[in-house]
Amino acid sequence: MKQLALSLLIATSYAWAQVPQSRHIWIVTEENHSYESVIGNSGMPYFNSLAGKYSLATQYYAEQHNSISALMWLVAGQPVTSNNQTTSCFNLNNIARHLIAQGFTWRSYQEDLPYPGFTGISSVNYVRRHNPIIDFTDTCAPAQSIHSVPFTQLAADIANHSTPNYAYITPNLLNDGHDGPLPAADVWLSRNVPAILALPEFQPGGDGILFVVWDEGGLASNGVTQDNRCSARVANGCGGRIATLVIGPQVKPGYKSPVRYDHANLLRTVCDAMGLKDCPGAGSVASPMSDFFNSVAIATPFANAIVASPVHVVAKSNQLNATTMQVYVDNALKYQVSGGSVDTYVPMSLGSHILGVQSSDATGGIHKRNASVSVQTEAVVILNPAPNSVVGSPVPISAAAGGQRAVSKMQLYVDGNSKFQSSGNTLNVAVPLSLGNHAVAVQATDTSGALTTTTFHVVAAGPSIQIVSPLPNSSFYAPMYVSATTQDPTPVIAVQIYADNALVYEVSGTGVQASLPISQGTHGVVVQAWNQSGATYKKSLSVNVVPVPITILSPPANATVTSPVAISASAPTNSPVQTMQIYVDNALAYQTSGQTVNTSLPMASGLHFVVVKGWDGSGNNWFTSEHITVQ
Repeated sequence: MKQLALSLLIATSYAWAQVPQSRHIWIVTEENHSYESVIGNSGMPYFNSLAGKYSLATQYYAEQHNSISALMWLVAGQPVTSNNQTTSCFNLNNIARHLIAQGFTWRSYQEDLPYPGFTGISSVNYVRRHNPIIDFTDTCAPAQSIHSVPFTQLAADIANHSTPNYAYITPNLLNDGHDGPLPAADVWLSRNVPAILALPEFQPGGDGILFVVWDEGGLASNGVTQDNRCSARVANGCGGRIATLVIGPQVKPGYKSPVRYDHANLLRTVCDAMGLKDCPGAGSVASPMSDFFNSVAIATPFANAIVASPVHVVAKSNQLNATTMQVYVDNALKYQVSGGSVDTYVPMSLGSHILGVQSSDATGGIHKRNASVSVQTEAVVILNPAPNSVVGSPVPISAAAGGQRAVSKMQLYVDGNSKFQSSGNTLNVAVPLSLGNHAVAVQATDTSGALTTTTFHVVAAGPSIQIVSPLPNSSFYAPMYVSATTQDPTPVIAVQIYADNALVYEVSGTGVQASLPISQGTHGVVVQAWNQSGATYKKSLSVNVVPVPITILSPPANATVTSPVAISASAPTNSPVQTMQIYVDNALAYQTSGQTVNTSLPMASGLHFVVVKGWDGSGNNWFTSEHITVQ
């Protein structure tokens, strides 16, 4: 276990740099091929050239199989539906909801889509199940559905300089690896990706990020076993290992990430890059794919801080070969220094400003980060901790006051109670806090007796895990849905799930939301978290997985009937059953999607053995049987 801890920590400790800010996200999805069939494939020279030039996720896994379910993780952070024929509009949290709310434009470019806003199941080699972003109430309305457009529209949008902030692209079935060969998919990419990479946002200093991602690993066919891997340590229960490319001017060239990622991590990366206020589903607890990027982090001031002039600016680049750091105010250069860090004071006029810090290197790489600040005549600037952060006790609190008048003393209040006082314009103290939420106020008194106060909130907590689902000692049908969050003053980097002492799932993130296959019976379940310091802690519970009852409604057992025989059966609506089958005398006689079956079957006279089976999406099945006599 100690060795496992070390390897997991090494693999995930890269992920704590920030994702660069971006207003230009592009996603191209491919279909049904595992990592090993793509990387190093001589029939895919273009894809492999991109993998060598930009960045490749070497430990990226799909959450599950089934096209629409797997792709839904990219836009909703959960499977949403397993019905590949759905035309429903789901009222669930999704990426488009937040793009629309924050005024970002979006488009889904779909090859062989017949016209903008087409909502049919298929057209030529287009299938709706590969276009998941249109399956929500936010995007089904006519005013939004027209943003799902034929792929041919992309060339016009590029020519007209009207490409969206968020673009979701799907080649047709012959060009995405689903029905056509991998070389055809590679040719399609080689013909279409260069036009995207020629856009201004993909030039040095641009903010474009392109993901090329496969929906799931290889499926079972021609004697090949289906790829169900969840990670390098978990061989079954997910959608397999896939090759994901991260491309753009902010991406580390030639980087190979060893971190275990999945579609929820990609979704979280998009949310963070675009500054979305919320991230859907499992994206809310997934770690962003930060290790892929060269970026700049502004340590002081915090974003949206109230400050006084001159403004203290402390920032650092994670770019190993950074040669220059520059500070901009409202896009005007104000300061420059050699190296990869900056610590300076910048004069600013009163009012709101965009503070920008930029790093550059000798090869032309440019990386930047912006933060909004409000400059007032007097201000107390909090240096530590970050507002709304989780902290340990005692918590170090640092602040500095400045402005047009000299500050004579600083005072600290916690929940309205005075805790510390210092002379001068700085405050540095470690304060014990009880567990829970706290309001912290730092007050500065100037030589005239005037007061300036900044208030912020923190949560004091020790390392802990909260399991939302399943409940202790609960009984339910498989699969097992696990939802858990963590609180820890030290950043959490990974969460694992054990069932009966066997590792069954792991994620890079601060929590987990996953549906896992599990056998019937009583099981011990453990959720374990790892933080950046290498510490582990866990929470355990016991659950009971019960069989799904399949009920034959008619005919009754041992009934005498006439042919054709009307057969009706059902599974519970809250069960995982997706397909119903009828067997007569051990031969499959009928199959339908859903949780109910109603049909009439011709049968010869005599005694017959009827079995009704219900199947979930993971290959599990439940059944009931009876004998009937046909006259």
